[in-house]
Amino acid sequence: MGIWKMSQLKAPPQTNDVKELREYIKYLSNQLASMLKDLDFTLNGDVDFRNVRAKSIKADRMDVDELSAISANLGHIVAGLIESVQIFGSYIATSKDSFPRCEMSSTGNVFAAKSSADHYVAIDPNYAGTPALKWIFNGTERGGLNDVSGFMELLGIGGLVLNVSGGDLDINVTGKVNFASWDKLYNNNTDRTLQQDISEIFDRLEAGGL
Repeated sequence: MGIWKMSQLKAPPQTNDVKELREYIKYLSNQLASMLKDLDFTLNGDVDFRNVRAKSIKADRMDVDELSAISANLGHIVAGLIESVQIFGSYIATSKDSFPRCEMSSTGNVFAAKSSADHYVAIDPNYAGTPALKWIFNGTERGGLNDVSGFMELLGIGGLVLNVSGGDLDINVTGKVNFASWDKLYNNNTDRTLQQDISEIFDRLEAGGL
């Protein structure tokens, strides 16, 4: 708070004129009334703006129940520990103007881990009406994990690789493993599909070759 100061009073007139002395007494009464009013405002917590100077209000002198009591653009805030806070419609990132980083943004309502501006994995809460995990490469969606069809779907756009190193790939299902056709099962060692091998075996059986 600024320092309260009384206004400088005019010196009494050096005269014996009754009219001038009455005018001075009237002036003095008005000045004292104004000073008492300002002093009352200050002492009772109603600070007159004339008593507030730049950098005169310290944070340790502020006591409010909620930050909503302060109406202002808070600008750049450097904070320590913040607890029990609700934040809506904000952008939060682990670093500023650099990658890699994780961020949460109200734009698109996504939480993303980014190696660059156009290469990232994101949790999208409304991917065709359902939450989903999606991968973006060079700004283009390359795949994801979702339940748009009502079942869990692992999606690869342009290709999908399951790479198992030093172990087996086990598929345990209670139903069936479905393929569009045997042409979709390809042997890299022979450069042939399962359908080609089956057709060759069938032709040889018909020809009596086996």
